[in-house]
Amino acid sequence: MRDSIFNTMNNEELKKYEAILLDLQDALSKEIKDVIRGGADMGEMGNRDEEADATEESGIAHAEQIALKGRLHAVLDALERVKAGTYGACVKCGGAVGADVLAAAPDSVYCLSCK
Repeated sequence: MRDSIFNTMNNEELKKYEAILLDLQDALSKEIKDVIRGGADMGEMGNRDEEADATEESGIAHAEQIALKGRLHAVLDALERVKAGTYGACVKCGGAVGADVLAAAPDSVYCLSCK
């Protein structure tokens, strides 16, 4: 069963998804750096309202940074699956994740049935 799953994606398709994942990795890394830089530009605080606004913005930036890092981790895992020859296989049932799912989210690990 394992061979039939992995033979559904040819080398050309695999390289296409690898390129997409590498581009996504670069974009996420840049976005994380931008969020970190934005948090460093807090400047001097003038009054309590400004401090409260800055604290709220800092919390939002931190949450955004966590979400971006989580997505980056998923992309890195997908790139490892490409190298291992398991990319495109559902980690739960072993079936094919499917081209539609991978087109929407190339770091997907589940097929439609297992989501």
